[in-house]
Amino acid sequence: MEPNYQNLLLDALKKTVPGNINLAEEISQLLAISLDSTYRRLRGETELTLKEAITICRHFEIPLEMLLNTEIPDIVAFKINSLNGDPESFENYLTGLHADLSKLNRYENRHLQYAAEDLPVFYHFFYPRLSAFKMMYWTKSILNVSDFQPLKVEDWKTPEKWIPKIQSIAAEFLKVPTTEIWNDDTVKSTIQQIRFYWEAGFFRNNASALEVVSELRELVESVQKQAETGKKYLASKGTFVDTDYSLYISDLMVGNNCVFLSAEGKHSSYIGYNSFNYMRTTNKNFNLQVEAWLGNLTAKSTLVSKVGEKQRNQFFKAILQRISQLEEQILQD
Repeated sequence: MEPNYQNLLLDALKKTVPGNINLAEEISQLLAISLDSTYRRLRGETELTLKEAITICRHFEIPLEMLLNTEIPDIVAFKINSLNGDPESFENYLTGLHADLSKLNRYENRHLQYAAEDLPVFYHFFYPRLSAFKMMYWTKSILNVSDFQPLKVEDWKTPEKWIPKIQSIAAEFLKVPTTEIWNDDTVKSTIQQIRFYWEAGFFRNNASALEVVSELRELVESVQKQAETGKKYLASKGTFVDTDYSLYISDLMVGNNCVFLSAEGKHSSYIGYNSFNYMRTTNKNFNLQVEAWLGNLTAKSTLVSKVGEKQRNQFFKAILQRISQLEEQILQD
């Protein structure tokens, strides 16, 4: 029997759009049709034209390919960021991060799981020097933005247009109940990036390098505080916020950065690629696999939030020792 693709699209809309948005009014304005005409489409009495379906999919970021899931379950549609050597593409990346977190925070029962091969990207945005370093590293060394190639770290100025986005991302992340899985390698890549920039001469002086390392230490210590209390911590004010936080330590290799969002029965998976970029999908079958993988990884990890004091202290002590070793190298060179 041929699937009813209009019903599949409408079901996808209901799962994607937050409950506080009036779907009929939104579509009515989007398609420039009356509410009565909109309701006829929502009830299936009037067929959507191909143009209308594409307009709806673009607006609500629903890939048309997902309608094939009932027939071809091993086809998964992902949305990706178009990152390239144009600085504007990185600005769009920041806009996407903020939009996704803001959308998640519209739901009452929301949760973010982060299997962290590297430091979760959101943490950098709480620390201005570390954030500037990471954005320079991403754009200069990964995206190969031509305008940034001659720059030293001290020359880098975060574009004014980016600053409100960075601050908003940090604020939204602070509101999301989060479970993270870290292992011994989670902070290593950032330490290695700083070391590489120091050894390559991209810092003019050790004072600047030490400022970046100092903020990395602050970041790690703030996560340790979160793990001790089970609440998120705002280091700039030295205060905790009423947002739940859980940390697991894994002896297994995480393999890749993976973020799994859930809210009121809706799910999205974000899979890291190309160093710091990510692709995302709401595909049901794929999300079930990711959820099962995260469940297995969590079951084989050690919870250190509000419990496991010895394991927690040993874990963070080892990380902080590596940071101290980097500081010593910079001071001695």
